[in-house]
Amino acid sequence: MNNNEILLSVKNLKKYYDNNGVTVKAVDNVSLDIYKGKTLGIVGESGCGKSTLGRAMLRLVEPTSGEVIYNGTDLLSLNKKEMMKMRQELQIIFQDPFDSLDGRMTTFDIIAEPLKIHKAYNFFFPF
Repeated sequence: MNNNEILLSVKNLKKYYDNNGVTVKAVDNVSLDIYKGKTLGIVGESGCGKSTLGRAMLRLVEPTSGEVIYNGTDLLSLNKKEMMKMRQELQIIFQDPFDSLDGRMTTFDIIAEPLKIHKAYNFFFPF
């Protein structure tokens, strides 16, 4: 594995929201590279835009502008179906497990949900 090879490159990523005519800059001009075989943690104060940055990189919220290149593919140019397929290779772990996990779901249902969404199951799962 070549640890000098860039796996994910984010350039000038922005996510702005309009709040009654006032522009809120949740993510403003963020650039970063993640190399194969490496891990990146985003750390900062509550409300500084960490989760919005992750969501914008995966297009769970649409970025205002910028560039997100994963393994040579421009994620911002993909249509909805292509992006859904690409998310099978991508993962984000949010800071608050209560935002990530639904306490009303069983462990089986939590594990099975992405398998259902991406149709990555076999005959062992009765759904």
